[in-house]
This record gives sequence, structure tokens and C-alpha cells, in this order.
Amino acid sequence: MTGACAAPLALSGAGYAADGGLLAASDKTSTDHMISMVSKQDCAMWRVVKGRAMCKPRDGDQDPYKVDYDDPQRLVGEDGVHYAPPLRTAADAPATSWDAAAYKASPTTPVAPSAPVTAVAEAGPEPAPAVVAGDPPRPAARPAAAKPKKAKTHSVKKPSQRPAAPAS
Repeated sequence: MTGACAAPLALSGAGYAADGGLLAASDKTSTDHMISMVSKQDCAMWRVVKGRAMCKPRDGDQDPYKVDYDDPQRLVGEDGVHYAPPLRTAADAPATSWDAAAYKASPTTPVAPSAPVTAVAEAGPEPAPAVVAGDPPRPAARPAAAKPKKAKTHSVKKPSQRPAAPAS
């Protein structure tokens, strides 16, 4: 297979593997999870094949896709589970996952110049002088000398090696 054909196959295979894992774990594919998130219902497309409604109301009031910004965030890593501070520091504060100090002006910020700056371009090659009526004619530039052509050699057809037919 060529590289251009193998990449889409690899991506398709990875997508099918991910959907297979999700289907085994939650009875839903990634598309089902997206539809459930948007519709705020419990949706699975396989239900249509069995003659049932694709979406049904969720059991209970819990939304599995809701993120609580006031709770500490659970982070799973190679060295175990860690908890980060909540994304929202106060009840009315916007949800953030970054530090506000990152947006403060740094001392290395360039300062606008106090006087206007003029850009200067380097001079290029001088243009050829224009031809004005009444000027004496200038000698024309000579074209490059043509290379001498090499004589072609033709092969001569060799006589046949077969013996001549006997005269009768």
C-alpha cells in the first residue's frame, strides 16, 4: 500500500477501535455520547435497529457530561491520582484552568517608539535609460554566440549475410 492510502485506513481502524472500547464500556459509541451530550438525554443509535426510540430521558437528575467547576479536578497520571484546585476560585468567578498571572504585562514587552519610524529599502539595480526621440542610436546588444552544430552521422545499412538464392 502507498502511504496516502494507509493513513486513512489507520485512522479508520483507530476510530473503530475507540468506538469498540466505548461500546463495550458504556453501550454507546463516540457519536452516541456526542448526541447524548447535546440533547441532554440518553441516546444510542443501536436502539433504532431494535425498533426502539433512539433517545430516552436520563435516569435520575444526574448529567454525566456536566463539569463541576467548583470541585477539585481529578487528574490521573502514571504516578497515580492527583487533585488540582477547582477551576473556579469563587462562586461568581469565571471558570479558568490557567493562572491569571500569565496575562500580566511582562517587563520584556516591547514599548512603542516615541517618534515615527521610517522604513528604508536598499537600492536595486539601476533601470536602463529610456529611449528619447532625437537621441543617437545606441549599439544593440549582441546576442550570445550560437554553438556550432555537430554533424550527424548516419549508419549505412549493412548487406545481408544470407547467401544469394541460386539462379534457376
